Amino acid sequence: MATPDSPAPLITLTTDFGSRDPYVASMKGVLLSLNPALRIVDISHEIAPQQIVEAGFVLACAFPSFPQGTLHILVVDPGVGTSRRLLLARTENHIFLAPDNGALGIVFEHEPAREVFSITASHYFRKGSGATFDGRDILAPVAAAAAGGTALANFGEPVTDWVPSPLPPCTLEAPGRVRIQVVHVDRFGNIIFNFRENQFTKMAAGANAPSFHLEMAGRSVDHLLRTYGEAPSTDPFALFNSSGYLELAVRNASAARTLSARPGDSALLFL
Repeated sequence: MATPDSPAPLITLTTDFGSRDPYVASMKGVLLSLNPALRIVDISHEIAPQQIVEAGFVLACAFPSFPQGTLHILVVDPGVGTSRRLLLARTENHIFLAPDNGALGIVFEHEPAREVFSITASHYFRKGSGATFDGRDILAPVAAAAAGGTALANFGEPVTDWVPSPLPPCTLEAPGRVRIQVVHVDRFGNIIFNFRENQFTKMAAGANAPSFHLEMAGRSVDHLLRTYGEAPSTDPFALFNSSGYLELAVRNASAARTLSARPGDSALLFL
């Protein structure tokens, strides 16, 4: 809760709602009606419809940049209206609200959950709530109340069996050979994999002569660079991006288009 010496509470929104419909504005309207002092930041509303992995990945990459105590609402909810739960979670530095569909499991791999509650206290919900817009009718008013200082335990019962991350782990197929998977393609066409720099460092440390070789879509990539500007040609190259994930890029072009790649495709990494 804000004090005279502290800024107003900060809430972020991540959804698959896009910008042409009233959904994002409706959520913001509820938040500001309950607490006009709230500061609201849009992380993204361009998540592909119903894409839980993309939603969790985008939020997981963005939330560490926000101040301690920020509340993050994620609404990508193909199970809306079913028996799936809505979760309110606290990590070391942040608070998250989202459907229990695995998206928060990706976030928790970056910052583990310290306590998680199933949101059931209906007296916090928006009056006249329906069954098709829980982001507006449940998550927004609960977030506003939590931002106002209401203890998280007041919103429901603690749970420990939330849906884990649907993001597949890398698979060690043989010594020095790892099967990795595309988890996201950004707007520049950069291909991002479920393989992080700390994993590379650990594996390379055990090699006698660390090297890098990646095979995908019939192409071989042997250049592991530090920045995009170091690319010596228009051939695909690899780097670890600003969030620490392995990425394939093409200088001034789309690696995804060059390799006909999309989320779910796999590649082989040799170290």
